[in-house]
Amino acid sequence: MIAVIPARFASARLPGKLLLDLGGRALILHTLEQASNASLVDRVIVATDDSRIFDVVRSAGGEAVMTSSGHASGSDRIAEVAENLPGGSIVVNVQGDEPFIAPETIDAVAAALLADRNADIATACETISDISQLYDPNVVKVVFGENGNALYFSRSPVPFPRDAVIRHGDPKSAIVNEPELLRIFRKHTGIYAYRREYLLAFSRLPQTKLEKIEMLEQLRALENGAKIKVVEAHARSIGIDTEEDLAEARREFEARSVTIRPAAVGDVPQIAGVHVESWQRSFKGIAPEDYLNSLSKEKRERAFTERLFENGYKLFVAESKTAGVIGFIDFGRPGFENFGYDVRIYSFYLLPEFQRRGIGARLFKQCFTEIARHGYSSACLDTLEMSPYRRFYEKHGGTEVARDKHMLGGREFVTIIYGWDDVRQ
Repeated sequence: MIAVIPARFASARLPGKLLLDLGGRALILHTLEQASNASLVDRVIVATDDSRIFDVVRSAGGEAVMTSSGHASGSDRIAEVAENLPGGSIVVNVQGDEPFIAPETIDAVAAALLADRNADIATACETISDISQLYDPNVVKVVFGENGNALYFSRSPVPFPRDAVIRHGDPKSAIVNEPELLRIFRKHTGIYAYRREYLLAFSRLPQTKLEKIEMLEQLRALENGAKIKVVEAHARSIGIDTEEDLAEARREFEARSVTIRPAAVGDVPQIAGVHVESWQRSFKGIAPEDYLNSLSKEKRERAFTERLFENGYKLFVAESKTAGVIGFIDFGRPGFENFGYDVRIYSFYLLPEFQRRGIGARLFKQCFTEIARHGYSSACLDTLEMSPYRRFYEKHGGTEVARDKHMLGGREFVTIIYGWDDVRQ
């Protein structure tokens, strides 16, 4: 199994993107590392048309070859490399601008092609979690049948949810009102596995009408009768096409370098800052403005410092190498109403720019692991009924067990108590 990474220097929207910095290294080197970590891949080759990319890869100990600068697509570039590979090889095309492609995804795509002798190509897809991705033409969507074979690829939202559109008037309104509809859409991940002989034949086919319309070369394969297997990616990936994508990739890289550890007294000022900033940013328009403005870091510092020395109290922080403490979670055994649960999670906060990156889930898991390690089996927490984070607790197994009331800035708010009967689950 040979992975080939097409890596041209030119890019209309982000020139030289493969050499841009990501976490102190060129972007292409991250992709090279991910491909090298795939268990089914025996060899990784970077196919480039630029000596700068060639030199960076070789200097890092990778294998690189120079290819023609006249290729119209990445598949044409890897076909040039495939000409010199052994007959019967499986060639995996890993896009150079996918620095977070999971090695497990590469293996899954390769395995899908190996498992179906009638398939010509295999590729991967991901769920779409945000409506903005659905209408972004840079995010390619794929539709496949129950047999896992691709039916169509498009820059438009496909398939069309007809009944929901009839109910709500247009596709965007339908998805806003019925967000569960997002589950029917899939984002195409930039990876292909080819049989060498099919790849060589495919590269000689003329461009097709649909390919030219959508500017998607995989449509050329479909229009010529190819069977393309589609498997679910094992993890989220980010294709780098724009400055916005690069900024997102850098945030993702930073998120992946975040560590979870027990808090120390020296962390308290940053923890208090995260607490206040999280409230002021996440609950703007929900909690009274005068209450949010009155929040004091100094008061929170005193409260956290006192709690750190309480028997049975535990506090964990999420720490970024560059931003410091960006989130925290704590629990203990309070003397007030605990609704029959062993421990209570007092607070759980994460700065908004670090949310939706798996950090919150890691903090939550660490908290539950620690609760179980101390011999407790159940836990609860309370949150505002209007909190935007209730879905997170429900997704992670919390069930509503009671309701209460809480005063904020002179106004009464309903709170929801979520419970976990067995934190080990």
